Amino acid sequence: MTVNIQEDLADEGVGSGVEREQEGNQFKTGEPFDPASISLSSKIVALDTVLRRIRNHTITLAPNFQRNFVWDTKRKSLLIESMMLRIPLPMFYVSEDKDGVWEVVDGLQRLTTIKDFILGEDGDGKGFKLKGLEFWGESFDGKDFYTINRKLDAARIINNVMEAELSFTIINPDTPEKVKRNIFKRINTGGMRLSTQEIRHALYQGEASDLLRELVDNSVYQRVVGKTVKDDRMAGRELVLRFISFYLRKREDFKGDMDEFLADTMRHVNNEHTIPLRIRYDKIQLTEAFKRALNRSDSLFGEHAFRRSHENRRKTPVNKSLFEMWTVLLARINQPTFESIIADKQHFLLKYHKMLDDDAFADAIGKYGSDPAGVRDRYSRAITLLKEYQRA
Repeated sequence: MTVNIQEDLADEGVGSGVEREQEGNQFKTGEPFDPASISLSSKIVALDTVLRRIRNHTITLAPNFQRNFVWDTKRKSLLIESMMLRIPLPMFYVSEDKDGVWEVVDGLQRLTTIKDFILGEDGDGKGFKLKGLEFWGESFDGKDFYTINRKLDAARIINNVMEAELSFTIINPDTPEKVKRNIFKRINTGGMRLSTQEIRHALYQGEASDLLRELVDNSVYQRVVGKTVKDDRMAGRELVLRFISFYLRKREDFKGDMDEFLADTMRHVNNEHTIPLRIRYDKIQLTEAFKRALNRSDSLFGEHAFRRSHENRRKTPVNKSLFEMWTVLLARINQPTFESIIADKQHFLLKYHKMLDDDAFADAIGKYGSDPAGVRDRYSRAITLLKEYQRA
């Protein structure tokens, strides 16, 4: 069977190094959610209040989130000029947690621009200098907020900015998590549509998001796959999260909604949600298991680790299902079993390559990769192969 392999995109349309799953494999809507479960509210908020929230970190701008799509100075300047001209800004969307903290769903770059101009990028009051203004260029190009604020003849312009009122739509805390993610996916308008992992990262900041970043930055991960997998859109973090989820949890608990399965794992790591686990979450032990799995994968598969390709074939992108399956299984087997595999590596790989070329297995890591049947089939085939080498 010929498989049409496509690659997920990183920033600016560049390949991420990870094979794209077929549409619908990430989000499975199941039964439509009750519209009454959507809890939204609207507020008009004075800019001074918004700035206070930013200073107090009750609006999270999440600098390591939403890629590296940073506006250039001219685009930032034109937004500030709109405020100078009293042109209303588009609606901002935020998700509020139980502590009243707002995560920005839509409008991150606009809020960041306002903050950077008035408070400074580092909060030191040293904002960027305006550039390329269309109406006020002669008066204010090359000047920052501090300089303009000191000009007596610019008081009206400063007032236009500082007295601006911003419109917010708030996703309230009592909105179900699955509905929040659906709303987030629907209303985000910035640049490229957010990836599912970017959405999860925005909603579940905390130990889980920190852990994913640390594991992606780990030297073992970087050596084995990091050089070919771009994490601009968090493709690498999704790979790691799939390992964590299937390593900690029972495969039988996966019911077909990969987004929900991964999100629930992040919430559990953040102590926001309790789910049944196969083994207790321990950060140190999990990190060691992950590194062990990667080192073993590298020793066994080399440059074709986690890919459909093998032998002298052209190297294909990393396959999410293969990454998740092999990291989980190779982390779990004992050292004598792994040594017996390495001792018979050539024959092991011949059997594995035959499996890769099998149509049913190709489906289990492809179009059924995020389907319970596909998960069950691929693990069953791989475990059967590993059992041939099992040692006490």
